[in-house]
Amino acid sequence: MTENAREMLLVQSKVREEIRKKDATARVSEEFLTALNDEIYALVDRSIARCLANGRKTLGKADV
Repeated sequence: MTENAREMLLVQSKVREEIRKKDATARVSEEFLTALNDEIYALVDRSIARCLANGRKTLGKADV
């Protein structure tokens, strides 16, 4: 799977629902959801790196 076609880690309908709670007129583009998904992947990668750098195998809140 290429970086641009990575599996979606978030539930798109839940993201849209949360955004509409904040602004009922807001619309969500596919590009936004893809960018948000990319951010989640980056966060997971950074969290894993931090966890391993601290000699641990279990990710915790501090790794986020």
